[in-house]
Order: sequence, then C-alpha cells, then structure tokens
Amino acid sequence: MKKGRSFTFIVTVVLLTTLAVVLSLFPGNQRCKISKVLAASISSESVTQWQIYSDSDYGFSLEYPVGWESVITIFQETPYEDESAIIKRQTFTGAQGWIDLDIWLANGQNLEEWSGWYSKTRAPFPITKSNAKVWGNPAMSFLERGGTVDMLATFFSDGKYVYRLWYTVTQNRVGLQVYHHMLNTIELPGISDRKATPAELPEKIWKSVEAAVQESGLISPLVSSCCGYSQSSNPFPCCNNKGNCTWWVYYKFGAVPFRGDAGTWWSQVPNYSGWLRSSLPRADQANIAWWSGSPGHVAYVSNYTGGSNVTISEMLWCTSCGRTRTISRTTPGGYIYLKNPPR
Repeated sequence: MKKGRSFTFIVTVVLLTTLAVVLSLFPGNQRCKISKVLAASISSESVTQWQIYSDSDYGFSLEYPVGWESVITIFQETPYEDESAIIKRQTFTGAQGWIDLDIWLANGQNLEEWSGWYSKTRAPFPITKSNAKVWGNPAMSFLERGGTVDMLATFFSDGKYVYRLWYTVTQNRVGLQVYHHMLNTIELPGISDRKATPAELPEKIWKSVEAAVQESGLISPLVSSCCGYSQSSNPFPCCNNKGNCTWWVYYKFGAVPFRGDAGTWWSQVPNYSGWLRSSLPRADQANIAWWSGSPGHVAYVSNYTGGSNVTISEMLWCTSCGRTRTISRTTPGGYIYLKNPPR
C-alpha cells in the first residue's frame, strides 16, 4: 500500500512539473506585472492643467493635458485613397498614457449600422447596441482584454464621421482620468456647449478598466526601454524587461499603427490605407510575420529576397530578449507590410 502511495505521489509531482514547463512555453497566457518600484517614478498626481486641441481638418475640439504631445500619425489626403480606412489619427502621448483618436467616414450609416459593417470586415464588436453617450450622441464603449495589453475603446458619431477614442491601458490611473476628461470635453461640429452633456459610460466599464489598470504591464509609453534597446516612445509593454514581440516589431519599424495584442493585428490591417496583408511575404522590403491566437505573435523580417525560407528576428513575451531564426515562409499565418515602403 505504501509503495502504491509513493508511486502516486511521484507521478503527481512529475505531472505538475511537466505542466509548469508547458505553461512556461506559452508565456503569453500569463499577465506580467512590472515592478511597482519602476512605476513609482511616473507621476500619479491628477492633471489640473489642460490645453485645447482644435482640429482644423474635421472641426472638432477637446482638452488634453499640458505637457502632453499631440501629433498627426495617420492622414489621408482628399480624394481619399481608401474610404473604408481611417482617414485621420491624432495621437496624444504623455508620461501617464497613450491615446489615439481615429476618424472614419460614416458612409451614410448610423453608429450601430457602421459597427455591423466593421464587425463583418475587420473584427467583431463585443456589443451590438449603443451602451454609452458622448455629447448626448449614442456611443459604444468596451474594454478589449488582451494577453499582453488592454485597450479601452469608445466609438461615437456625428452622422458624417465615426470617431474612436482608443486608450492603451497603463499602470497609471492618471491616464484613465485623462481619457475620461477628453471624452467629456470633445466638441463635435454643430455642438457649442461643451459643459452641457458630459460623457456617459456604463459603470461596469469603469470597474473593468480599474481592474485592468492594476494588472497592466505598461508603465508608461515614454519609458520605452526593453532588453537594452531604447526608443523615445512605444505603446507596448516589455514584460519585466524580458521581451515582447510587439514592442520589438514597433521598435524595428520605427513605428506601426497597430495596437493591442499581436493576434489582433491581422484584422486591423484594413483600417490603415498604407498597409497590406498576404499569405506570403513581399519581396525586397521589410515584412511583419504574423501568427494568430491570443495573444498571438509577430516577428520582424528585415528584407525578404525570395525563396522558400524567411529569416525573422523576434522577442517572446516574458521569455526572450531577442533571437534570429530561419523558418519556412509558410510557417507564419501571414505577413503584413507597407504598401509603399521607403526606398
């Protein structure tokens, strides 16, 4: 009897050890928390000074913190190259957060109709009905939970355009304060009293985002070093300085428009008129090798010159600070690349 119990104990230990090893091979399934000591260096004081951003192209305005940077990161000249893609992105960044404001043409659809079109051509909305209000207009707000980073999205429309205020969730609660303030102060064309109708978002959304803040692995988009590499800003976390595939690809390209987990990048491609996707890499230019899943994976291809193999460089979430390997070009789920790369 004792021998049987000893055998059972040994088998149990072996199985648990094996499980731990297997889990370590899939680090993306674990949330990685950054040292609170590092996070403490970023100010957590509430913002009290604001400045007005007035958009000369589309006529809206909003308030964002003094000291933050506001930059146009996507812009389609008229006539638009792709009327279904984002026509403008204004990116607001500061030590406490990274927020993108995207604009699409509504193309004659109300918000719920447009979200249905988006769900069919990009990625499904997690909701089908409006659940919020921005300046009294119907809005759709939800938290996109990811394996490596969470995103808070609020979509709203003025009838002609659809807007998305998209927040890359960081450890700092000030970023959430800024996001809320920006929603409250957005003034769309034809609406004159900015203080009359503050934004209304479901309480459960705020509770979910509060939890996401506690779990976030992103200290600050302006604290952008990873495994000894540095960049002035990067919207992706570096897990305990042990790597992240999305951080690496953003770093190698200088910047990419994609946000969130790597697995979502494929569905985002149609939003960006300057990017394409294909089952095979495009020759004589840099590519992003892409794998599906949650969180998925991406790797950098510096210059594919043809043939059945491709050489990739990559980081792995919480596991690897960088490696280069040669694989079959059909191993990734697909490739993402610039339509007109710099020469």
